[in-house]
Amino acid sequence: CAAMHAVTQRVVRNWLTPRAQRPLLVVALAAMLASKLSKFHAKKIATYFIGRRYARHAGAVAARAREWGVLPVVLPGLAGGSEGVDAGQGSGGADHAGLNNIMVMCQQAGIFFDHVSVQPREALHMHEAALDSAIARHGNDHPSVAACYGSISNVYQAQGNLDE
Repeated sequence: CAAMHAVTQRVVRNWLTPRAQRPLLVVALAAMLASKLSKFHAKKIATYFIGRRYARHAGAVAARAREWGVLPVVLPGLAGGSEGVDAGQGSGGADHAGLNNIMVMCQQAGIFFDHVSVQPREALHMHEAALDSAIARHGNDHPSVAACYGSISNVYQAQGNLDE
């Protein structure tokens, strides 16, 4: 856990040199966090410590992935990004496996924020990042994309915001 924290802090604090290594480190860290967070289950209280330990790290990695162009913003209406990303073609620095790890990491952290720590704003950010990753990897017509939309709608429904 201490090693993962140190690596996450390096990512968050921009201590990575050269810039070409940033996407590789983000993808590697997303893979580690996806692996850890995949053991979290919202209906198993004994696994909540996993979400508490790693969900914030996942949020920081997702933010850096967007900032550094590893994770494109493909839906400007949801995530506030810009149009023009070629969905289904991957992104700068993340291959299909990397995008999948980012998606899994973000989905699991989003579930933790939504169901356990009841932080809807953080849950939405994570589910939107998962959606962008799914669209970048698969295009618009894929079950993973539909699952991400479902997670976003669950957060809005829990808030009583049925208009979104």
